[in-house]
Amino acid sequence: MAYYKDLQEVNNTGGEAYIHRLQSSIKGVWYVRIKRNNAPGYFRKSLRTTDAFEASKRANRYWLQVREAEEQQIVLAPRNNFASLARKWLNYRLQTSSGTSTRIISYQFHNYFIPYFGQWNVGNITERAYIKFLNTHRLIKEKCPAMRKRPTLRTLDVEQQNLSAFLNWCFREGKMRVRTDMRRVGNNPKWVAYPELVDSSKPKRREMASKEVYDVFRRFTRYVPILRPRDKQEPEHITMSRRRAHFYILTVYNFVCRPGEECLKLRFRDLTAQSSNVQDDAYWVVMRTTHGKKANRNSRLAGPEELVYHSDYNYFGYLNKWLEFLRSRDYPTGPEDYVFPVRKKDGYKPYNSTAAARYFRGIKARVKEWCESHRKGGLGERLEKEIDAFSMYSVRHIAIRNLIVESGYDFSKVAERAQTGVNMIQDFYYKYGLQPEKRGLISRHPTPSADNIKCYEDDDIQSVGGSIAVVQTRKGRKQ
Repeated sequence: MAYYKDLQEVNNTGGEAYIHRLQSSIKGVWYVRIKRNNAPGYFRKSLRTTDAFEASKRANRYWLQVREAEEQQIVLAPRNNFASLARKWLNYRLQTSSGTSTRIISYQFHNYFIPYFGQWNVGNITERAYIKFLNTHRLIKEKCPAMRKRPTLRTLDVEQQNLSAFLNWCFREGKMRVRTDMRRVGNNPKWVAYPELVDSSKPKRREMASKEVYDVFRRFTRYVPILRPRDKQEPEHITMSRRRAHFYILTVYNFVCRPGEECLKLRFRDLTAQSSNVQDDAYWVVMRTTHGKKANRNSRLAGPEELVYHSDYNYFGYLNKWLEFLRSRDYPTGPEDYVFPVRKKDGYKPYNSTAAARYFRGIKARVKEWCESHRKGGLGERLEKEIDAFSMYSVRHIAIRNLIVESGYDFSKVAERAQTGVNMIQDFYYKYGLQPEKRGLISRHPTPSADNIKCYEDDDIQSVGGSIAVVQTRKGRKQ
């Protein structure tokens, strides 16, 4: 009892609540201690007052809150408020998830959820509470100044999923007695009391990417040296960055894969060269990735263990040249080595999407200068806008569009090749499939034709074979 002093029972609580001060306290602030009925231990909290009468009143209110919470099977705790737990969860995510996704989720929580739910006990957040949050806070511009435009149901759906992920974490951490069960707002649009506050227009892919801008970046990163003031020739590390960006562009375009981890964490063991069954001496490449948005390495229940893509016939040659380039710079090219390596003092690491995005932003001014002086017709207003808007997702967008326009594939086949959903293809790319050209889909060349199919000699195959597997079939080699 030496820890406490001035211990007093709170009236009308049946001996379940007491106020006290601490022996070590200088200011003499009162605290409350309430016996729990649905969990071991006590509810403890500072009452933030030095007046005993005021402390008793506040303690009585806390006693009522604790008992009401227990009737709803909620373990009320002073530090179980939404704001404090949300900050802990975001810090936890920084240690276990990508920084980019955590920054986006952090924006949602600090601008939408915390201003409304900040002082709530997480156990009180139910589906009904979420619906009220939507109609009285999230969709009201005055309550959410950070809202730049009306959200779509899809946007609200993603935000709700992030909220549910946070509440599930709270349950696992023992901050809630019962897991919160909420249906998805995307499946229940009637939850929105005023439909005009939601953007219900059909989603559109922004038209700021063309084969022309893809070709500009592809040519620039392959052939144009980047010189700094006083440089007589391009420094070696800049050459490496430029050529790595070039092969990154080619890889995303040929496989129609997602940029980022799905591509950049590849090792040469993840690539397999496959001889063609329809064209003598032609090869295409199979890519198996265990990283990125859809592949899940840690849980078979959460998604596929790997995604499989395949390239056109040209990519085999691009890969061969990339291997020659790496070997000429003494980069390792064994099966366990990275396809997009970055040399560090302690070894080699894979390129990352943040560095790649920064690189492309940094060269856009030089790309425009090069177009102005070397391209027939100059830069032009349209191409300038496309260069400014260019990103690696532009490359995937162009590749998917070409799969539709330059072939006879239906949307389900395009979705399968791009490892995405049919609904996404229908929503964003429907207009490109209205008059598809009946052409072979295997080529990803900017101007596909039968003339673009490349054939390779034994020396080329042997060069690549040291790094990746090569599968031969009867048609693959001349007999």
